[in-house]
Amino acid sequence: MNGGVPTFSVQVDASNPGQFFACCGLLEVAHRLSSTKPCSATVEGWFESDRFHVSCPSPEANDALTNLIQVAAGCPAAAIEVNGGDHKVAPVHLAQPLDLRLDWWLGTGNSATRFKTWAANATSLQMYKKWLEPLRGLLAEVSKDPSLVLTVSTLIQGSYGFDSSLGWNALDLGFSLNEHDNLRLLPLRPAVELFGAIGLERFRPLYDQDGDLVEYRTWRVPLTVVAAAPIVNGALTYPFSIRFRSKFVKRGSFKGLDNAARIGEDS
Repeated sequence: MNGGVPTFSVQVDASNPGQFFACCGLLEVAHRLSSTKPCSATVEGWFESDRFHVSCPSPEANDALTNLIQVAAGCPAAAIEVNGGDHKVAPVHLAQPLDLRLDWWLGTGNSATRFKTWAANATSLQMYKKWLEPLRGLLAEVSKDPSLVLTVSTLIQGSYGFDSSLGWNALDLGFSLNEHDNLRLLPLRPAVELFGAIGLERFRPLYDQDGDLVEYRTWRVPLTVVAAAPIVNGALTYPFSIRFRSKFVKRGSFKGLDNAARIGEDS
């Protein structure tokens, strides 16, 4: 352990599934960047109140978060062709220095699961790459206060649906956004979308298919990605981990995760 001294911290609402998974993604990227260095240091992350902390000792500690965002936003991505699989939901490979395969939206037989939330006319690669340029465009604003990276938004059409701040539905609004082209652009948060997509690969939540419920756990002590990942879905219980429960909801013709309720604490 690194003594619980954070290199950087970000503001987070852990009851927002998108922000939670984005924190997991930040930890994942920090871990992978550290492992590429000759003398890799242990990278740890933990939740504390409304902050997510990451400890990753490096010579660039003062700009660690900005550098991490730049690397993620500049990392090339490509689809992985799967024999007999639907190219629209093909796994996505992130090149070096991340070297990560994303396929959390696939189940047995490479068929799409409930977590494949985006529109049928978009491919998995398009969904991932659409956040790269918006995130690069926000770097100047983020660099003023990197801790606010999960709150900075821009107008974009289409979302992974895990950011519960998008908790609208047609009944609430009185109409469907799908019927109004000029209203389809929503204030989406590129860092939540991109890092959330990265975080979901290792940090899989518990999913109750019958009830469409999703559960995940935060942790309040510094842990590596290997130690923290099984805590998220309850495969490993750990003192002071807090349990949250969300559910899939309809958003017009699409779906996403609702704001999560805190349902307990492991002891």
